[in-house]
Amino acid sequence: MHLSRAYYEQMSDPRVQRTRLHVLNTAREMLGERSGEPLTLTSLATRAQVSRRTLYTHWGTIERVISDAVTLYETSDGLSPEGLSPRERLEIFLATLRERLHDPVTNAALATLIHEAAQDDSASEPLAALGAWPIQRFEASVAPVTEDQYLQIVGPLFLAEFVMREPASDALLTALVERGVELLQLDQLASIPAVELVV
Repeated sequence: MHLSRAYYEQMSDPRVQRTRLHVLNTAREMLGERSGEPLTLTSLATRAQVSRRTLYTHWGTIERVISDAVTLYETSDGLSPEGLSPRERLEIFLATLRERLHDPVTNAALATLIHEAAQDDSASEPLAALGAWPIQRFEASVAPVTEDQYLQIVGPLFLAEFVMREPASDALLTALVERGVELLQLDQLASIPAVELVV
């Protein structure tokens, strides 16, 4: 969906921002209910008491709404990396990701996006964008990483959560830290004294 200059100007309107926040919070509530009913633009519009046209104008598809809802409160944990080794930063990143994947709202949202992307190619874009976001966080928090390396280090967390339906064990987390240290040669990197840690 093409986003015009007028769209961005409209998004700076406080009223529009309040409506957006209300819609995304409502979407998060509905995702967390696990009612068995799929989240749709129609059901969201009804619950949020906004028009379906409003949702379509700002997001276009329910998948984009879900993607925004997942990342609504994803900000820095406020952890300072000062004095932390690259290994320790990786441990924090993986432990935090495990916790977030097990969060009911995030879990339901990602499961929905994966399902929709398997059924509809047009739904793949929001999922791909959401997938690129944690890689950027990883690079800001831990170290530069290729997509293949990221999949090897982080992929098992998703497998545990979405296939085995259990959060990754501490033993698996430890093994993934060791894999990441080896793949990225983290033991050869120095501690970073003044970078904001974001996961």
